[in-house]
Amino acid sequence: MSNNRIMLLRADDVLDIYVEPYIHSGFRLPNQPYSYYYRSLFSLHNETFSVWIHLLGTLILLGQIFQQLSQLIIHTNSMILCIYILYNCFGACTMLLCSAQAHLLHSRTLADHLRSFYLDYFGINFYGFTSGLILYKFSYKDNQTSNETWYYIQLSIITLYSLSIACFCKTFYRRPYPFSHKCLQCSGVLLVYVYQLWPILKILYSTFVLLDSKKVLNDHEEKALFWHLLQFLSFILSGLIFIGRIPERFYPGGFDVFGQSHHSFHLTIFLLAYCQANAVYEDILSQLSQEIELNLIKDLIFTLFVFILQLITIIMWFRISRPTMERRYKMT
Repeated sequence: MSNNRIMLLRADDVLDIYVEPYIHSGFRLPNQPYSYYYRSLFSLHNETFSVWIHLLGTLILLGQIFQQLSQLIIHTNSMILCIYILYNCFGACTMLLCSAQAHLLHSRTLADHLRSFYLDYFGINFYGFTSGLILYKFSYKDNQTSNETWYYIQLSIITLYSLSIACFCKTFYRRPYPFSHKCLQCSGVLLVYVYQLWPILKILYSTFVLLDSKKVLNDHEEKALFWHLLQFLSFILSGLIFIGRIPERFYPGGFDVFGQSHHSFHLTIFLLAYCQANAVYEDILSQLSQEIELNLIKDLIFTLFVFILQLITIIMWFRISRPTMERRYKMT
């Protein structure tokens, strides 16, 4: 492990596709066995904290789900509600683990870089679908069950668009990226998030801005809105951090190993998932006395369908991207 710590490279020594703006050092050796990168989990380099924030975040989400299930069993005997909570956690953990593996393995080879980051994009958009489904089921106060299928279809199309746009940007743009790259890259995720959260944003606006006194909220509804607000603020903050690249923008090379904006970005993404899970849990508790129409089989079939479509999408993009990248970098 001491050799791994010593033999770190500078940005000039690796392909520019492995290099983030304003990060000058701390790069691991390319073309090493996979075991080298797994061992690098316990070494200090410029991806160490990016990986560990999401690995530890996954453990926290699993602890959160255990606590929620333990409390839910006290309030209800509904196994279906427990499955929906597990479903929500599965989507969030998939996103965090896909991101962690991307930062762990992306600098091994060009093919590994594409494969790992396409899985990262898959995790983001798969969570986009599972989160949207859960919010529709439990957090939309005026959802129309008759429109449920149409909502799922629209959400799946938007997540596929977001996934394809991310792969397109990875394939056809090269560093230093122009401003259009950021606009395209962010447009997909922004569209997914706004589409699924728009009904909740309207509730937040009427509650916290218009101060609607006619709406009487119970204790769980108030807590749910608080967590939804934190979820929304986490998303906004993550976008600002991703675009701004602060603080390394003002001190290039000074935050290569610790403190770079991508560490903060990963933390806000974890907080988004954590707050969303708490919000949905409180929404579920607020509706226990009501009759909620649930169709678990339908939801699982739709999710499996989207899961397969998204995997097919990244496989297709990988086959397009790999020869394009190899020609660009003159690799065989």
